Amino acid sequence: MKTDILSNMFRAMLFAWLFVLLAAFGAGTGLCKDSSKAKSKPSQAIRISSDKMEAYDQKGSVVFLGNVVAKKGNLIIYADRLEVFYKVKKTADNKKKRMLQKIVAQGHLKIVQGRRKATAKEAVYYKPKEKIVLLKNAQVWDGPNSIKGDKIVLYVNESRSVVESSGKDRVEAVVYSEGD
Repeated sequence: MKTDILSNMFRAMLFAWLFVLLAAFGAGTGLCKDSSKAKSKPSQAIRISSDKMEAYDQKGSVVFLGNVVAKKGNLIIYADRLEVFYKVKKTADNKKKRMLQKIVAQGHLKIVQGRRKATAKEAVYYKPKEKIVLLKNAQVWDGPNSIKGDKIVLYVNESRSVVESSGKDRVEAVVYSEGD
């Protein structure tokens, strides 16, 4: 019973706010499946600042390097490197359409939204699979509550998450009841 409550709480916590990361970059960059939907719906701009940006249209990627800060609303992502991968397809009217494939954030990674925070060495969002993976010493906090492991995987469409250990360190959850 207690395990089910913890499992549901962490699943909800991870799903709710890591999904914001997904929405911020998937729809807000115009790299979503249907860019007409992104244009018809007013969305908050994403601001990405870095020391350097490199765009590789033939490769289908944009790389932000050095002190990367990506902001959308109250969601902030800090990293040393953030790379957005996309495919370019031509529409029936011969216009280019960019479709998001994957986002990789690396190095001193920290994701903050209000009282929620996540850290890891790397985070990967796989758009086609709707999966977010936090890698290498991943930890997520929601206020004083936290969960950590070597790898945290969020399966967006399945509303489930998996936290794995490296074998050396075990998965650890710290949960405070509302009365504490």
